[in-house]
Amino acid sequence: MLRQNAGGLDRRRLVQGLLSAPLALAWARATAETAHPARERRRIRRRYVDFRFGQAHVHVAEALDASAGNTPLMCFHPTALSGDFYRDFMLEMSADRRVMAMDTPGYGRSDPPPEPQPMSELAGAAADVLDALGYGANGRGAVDLIGYHTGCFIAAELAVVRPDLARRLVLPGIPYRVGEERKEMYNQYARRKELKEDGSNAMEVWRFWVTERHPEVSLQRGASHFVDHLQSGPYSWWAYHSVFSYPAEERLPLVRQPVLVPNTHGNLQENSREAAKLLPDVRVVEMPDLSHGAFDVGVDRLAAVSREFLDT
Repeated sequence: MLRQNAGGLDRRRLVQGLLSAPLALAWARATAETAHPARERRRIRRRYVDFRFGQAHVHVAEALDASAGNTPLMCFHPTALSGDFYRDFMLEMSADRRVMAMDTPGYGRSDPPPEPQPMSELAGAAADVLDALGYGANGRGAVDLIGYHTGCFIAAELAVVRPDLARRLVLPGIPYRVGEERKEMYNQYARRKELKEDGSNAMEVWRFWVTERHPEVSLQRGASHFVDHLQSGPYSWWAYHSVFSYPAEERLPLVRQPVLVPNTHGNLQENSREAAKLLPDVRVVEMPDLSHGAFDVGVDRLAAVSREFLDT
């Protein structure tokens, strides 16, 4: 706990420092490019494309071996982060394919919608981005998709409504809930969280991503996630509206593409198993040695099972 002097100045100054976006971003990401010296030749570049809500921000890692000819991969991140969530995974997978990660509308540097949207609109926004990047039936064909938590449903719905854009799917951590449980999750998470003068809500986010992080996740990486979460600001809960109003029990059976579920043993392992039963063409790989923080501490293993599935 923070020690507080008269007037709470120590705490307030710390919170104000954490909330200073330019300084926090610089501090949290200062070593991002040098965290993995073996991957120094691979760089993630950023670009903007037009989509239905304004401009979408996309992280792009070009293939180190462009001659490999593997299908490009698009990544969809969890709430309330951004495409930076996939940084290390992108660097690993881009050894032999182009890898992209879009910021969901209202997160990262993508423009927000005017109000919380259904999952169909988030999938439509993803389709806009892939169309703008030149994929689909009238472009370079379908890409592979990977989603995590919220990103699972974006990928799945995109595969249903735009099969010309989706070849294969990798879906770890599926937030599958139905009935009363889904309503309870909606009431808990899909609600506005006001910014507080004392910064206490920011400190809750800090505890989640930094203080209580997986022991193998570096302090620097935890801080990067903290900054990502904060910059979503008033939109941080909007994607939970999409997730916990999504009729997954009706939509997942419509996914016709082959799906891999790398079942990491975090708090969604049982949910993922239940969701997998609804998918017509699915392979489940149990990964009991990975729990929370899997895309930070288990990148090599996740990349290996994903590559084996995507390259068959």
